[in-house]
Amino acid sequence: MWTTPGIYRQIYPMDEVSNGELANQSLESEQLDKPYVPLALATELTARLYGLKVRAIKELQSYGDKNFHIQVLEEYENPHIKELCPYGYVLKVLNAKDSQYQGLIDGQIAVLNHLTTTQTVTCPRPVLNKEGNLKSLEKLYGKARREDEQVPNERPHALYIVRLYTFIPGELIYGKSCPVNVWYQVGMLCGALDKALNDFHHPGYDKVNWIWSMQRIPDLVKYVHFIQDPKRKALVNDVIKVFEEEVMSKFDKLSQGIIHGDFNEHNILLKERCNQRTTNKDYNVVGILDFGDSSYSCYVFEVSIAIMHMMLEDMVDPLAVGGHVLAGYLKEWKLSDLELSLIKVCVAGRFTQDLILGAKSHSLDPGNEYILLSAEKSWSLLEKLWGVPEELFSAWEKIANSYK
Repeated sequence: MWTTPGIYRQIYPMDEVSNGELANQSLESEQLDKPYVPLALATELTARLYGLKVRAIKELQSYGDKNFHIQVLEEYENPHIKELCPYGYVLKVLNAKDSQYQGLIDGQIAVLNHLTTTQTVTCPRPVLNKEGNLKSLEKLYGKARREDEQVPNERPHALYIVRLYTFIPGELIYGKSCPVNVWYQVGMLCGALDKALNDFHHPGYDKVNWIWSMQRIPDLVKYVHFIQDPKRKALVNDVIKVFEEEVMSKFDKLSQGIIHGDFNEHNILLKERCNQRTTNKDYNVVGILDFGDSSYSCYVFEVSIAIMHMMLEDMVDPLAVGGHVLAGYLKEWKLSDLELSLIKVCVAGRFTQDLILGAKSHSLDPGNEYILLSAEKSWSLLEKLWGVPEELFSAWEKIANSYK
């Protein structure tokens, strides 16, 4: 039996895989090509590529990739690491499909370098490997299909981008009972990020048009059949129709730049703080993770994504969350009156996008419960949001004004 994962891998020069034409592709393959990376292989990759000796390793949740929190010994062999990160590192093995798009990955790395260099937003810092590169392309093999499968070369294999980032300590928002000031801080972080990237450009983003980009919401009609319930199917069809009519018809009038694209409860870090005025827990928002969905897109989409996900986490008045997030965002970055008027539809559009693509992905990978963590609550909130009158934005505006 093969007992040393990764021993037969080999390195490929980065320019042997084409950047691809991203404008018309949508990462809609029948699989995400999630890499098979047992802990032993992750440990070996860390040592071979980065010269770091692992003393503790833990796999992190991920939608389509493999991520590991790694803590290391003090001895290391990497001339490009001047000082070890005291909190450890995150080893990221990107899925095979996304690993084809070298220019985009370079853009994501450049964004993180820009943010860490300017110190405007706390986020992971890319780490150079022993060769002085910020990524490498590795040929990795799939899991053995039978006990007697001796030769790894007979197994399915693919090329995967491997990167290493510094680990940012903190707690995820997911599952926390947060006061409304946290939603305000989330909005501030979101706005500060968009402001920091306003003058940033990288050619890797020029042709990106992910199926997860909100401008692709009209294309979701071909996936609505993954929704089984007739009433829910009718609801998402209605949202898609209104989004196309009210948002996409005005797309060229919406301000745009590089956005994070996935401001969700699994990507925002908190640190508990002492609040003498209450016995309840209070938090500071301290950082943002995972720029894998970053793209050149509309700022109104960015804040709408944040609102949608914070609604999922609010346990008191989810429909009011939009006002608090919006208040924080507008403190850092401005939106036009037109953009503000479209936020409710954009939030509903993101709920719809999340639910349809989640249902599609779960049908292809039914064992991945991470995909459906928030589905039922999302349906409930989308139904409530879509059923409230347009005066909802006036209520959000009133909340936002209360912070001035």
